[in-house]
Amino acid sequence: MKGLKKLVMHRRLMDLNTVFRMTSLVVASIVYCCHTSKAQFTIIDDLRGNNYPDIVVGGPGGTQGEAYFTSGIDDPVGSGWLRLTRDRINQRGFAYIDRSFPSGMGVLIDFEYKMWRSHSDGSYSGADGLSVFLFDATTDFRLGGYGGSLGYAPNNAGGVPQGLAGGYIGVGLDAYGNFSNPTEGRSGGPGRRPNSIVLRGPTTDNLSSTNRYLTGNQLSGNVRDDELDYNTTTAQRPSSDVFYRRVQITIMYNTGAGLYDITVRWTKAPGAAFTELLTYQTTVPPPPTMKVGFAASTGSGFNYHEIRNILVTTLGNLRTVKLADKDFLIPTNAGGGDANENEITYTIEVVNDTDARITGIVVRDTIKDAYGNVLSPETFTIDPESIIVLNPDVLEVASEIQETETNIIQGTVSIAAGETGRIQVTGTLHQTPPGNHIINTVMLDLPEGTDYDDEDPLNNISSVRTPVYADGVDLILGDLIADGRCIDYAKGNVFMVQVSNLGTDDVNVNINKITVTVNHPAGITLTPINHSRWTIVSNDDTTYEFRLDNPSVETLRRGFTHPDAIRFRLTPQPTSTPKLSSYTVSASVTHADEDGGNHGNNTSTASPYNCTVTSNPMIYQRVKW
Repeated sequence: MKGLKKLVMHRRLMDLNTVFRMTSLVVASIVYCCHTSKAQFTIIDDLRGNNYPDIVVGGPGGTQGEAYFTSGIDDPVGSGWLRLTRDRINQRGFAYIDRSFPSGMGVLIDFEYKMWRSHSDGSYSGADGLSVFLFDATTDFRLGGYGGSLGYAPNNAGGVPQGLAGGYIGVGLDAYGNFSNPTEGRSGGPGRRPNSIVLRGPTTDNLSSTNRYLTGNQLSGNVRDDELDYNTTTAQRPSSDVFYRRVQITIMYNTGAGLYDITVRWTKAPGAAFTELLTYQTTVPPPPTMKVGFAASTGSGFNYHEIRNILVTTLGNLRTVKLADKDFLIPTNAGGGDANENEITYTIEVVNDTDARITGIVVRDTIKDAYGNVLSPETFTIDPESIIVLNPDVLEVASEIQETETNIIQGTVSIAAGETGRIQVTGTLHQTPPGNHIINTVMLDLPEGTDYDDEDPLNNISSVRTPVYADGVDLILGDLIADGRCIDYAKGNVFMVQVSNLGTDDVNVNINKITVTVNHPAGITLTPINHSRWTIVSNDDTTYEFRLDNPSVETLRRGFTHPDAIRFRLTPQPTSTPKLSSYTVSASVTHADEDGGNHGNNTSTASPYNCTVTSNPMIYQRVKW
């Protein structure tokens, strides 16, 4: 059976808050029967923000830590990573995407990672590593052992005799080397192998052979080499010019052999070609639907373990990926030209996963503001000389790739079988666009009459969203983050909201008070929670006004989020259960020192649903703004 052939991935952006929250996208059609089905799905999570309702993060907590998003905390807003562990001893963290996807057409997992540390761990030279795992989507999540088991295999010494529940494959990016070691309840392996890529197999009921060692590749025998991790202590995360790792894992049915091919490859430079690290063939078919997750751990040795830019999609078709070389921009009129912070270079990857050449591919690239409007030349300009095909032997230009309209690039290309072609474009930001960020989107189109039938057009589009700092002070209100999607009539729903600064200037919040006003429908009771930092200025049946009179931090730095969150509980009247399908709560921020006039990003909304009355619509992943 075929999945949905097309899914509209763009919609008219009616308000600024909607755009801010649609930083990444989950779309899926999971109508499938077997490995010959034509399932379509794409999961994209950039992990640069900090509000992803479909990503479950966790860990022991306390001194042993847990995974968290660094946006606005350790990194500027919208420029963060998903940090699985800090660089401290005995840290543990995990994350998984709580969205299932079909395995019928093969699976590609693509992500970037960093392993680094800010201080020495002695002779350990970084530990332990991180794992990527695929597991049966019908199984309730249960993590494997930490330590050398990297959250996938058992660890008897750590009190975890079983591996990941429903585990199909675990890929260890093992800096310290114990994922290969047949100790602590791990089945098979050659012994400790630092700097290794290692595969372990499915979780079974046999504790003596579950998650058995399948294969591995030791990239360097010297634990101090900068292979899987970066071993020079540094106060700041190493830039991509210094240390860059992007990994791809594929699982594909091999019709000729009747086996499943598992491949791991990586690249060590942005935009560079991938190098194959290992391959393995297994007769064990993947579950019909799967989920993907990550875990990392430290012991006496440690690293920061961080991931970003996750893509999970089908194989055997045409697809595209968009990359950018900047995490944020400062426009020319705000002083960004002094350090080239007003320039950005985009790379468009056109990928042909088929065994045949594909011709007539129309590449269309647009640069828009937060409202979905193409940027004016006064705001952003493309350097026409910068539009370059980096590997013309792979990506052949049929009609010139050029700026056909202001900030719209288009051209027609052909791509060789089994290859990746790259197009590079550079532009300059002159002034802050509405909404404080620019969206660069590439779309591949195959016109009617093209010989190639693209079985999964969902991965023919890719976007990069880049935060932009406004001149002066520009406060924004992050997502209203609820404790669930469904209305809880018994206990109510707890909401949290925080204030961030996307201006170029720091602001003293003791002198210039921050005020947040929360609005909700009548008939719903608002109860403030732990609001000692905030004074309730006024309230009535539908409105609460909070003022930050006792801040724990006096200065709200540019690009960061103030740590004093507002938390409150909303409880609807029980008598409204049969008729209330949803309700919307909103919050807005005001500040005496915000004089830039960019107030369109000062409001945030959230809408929980009555799940007993109406089905929950498709959830779009959201970034905190």
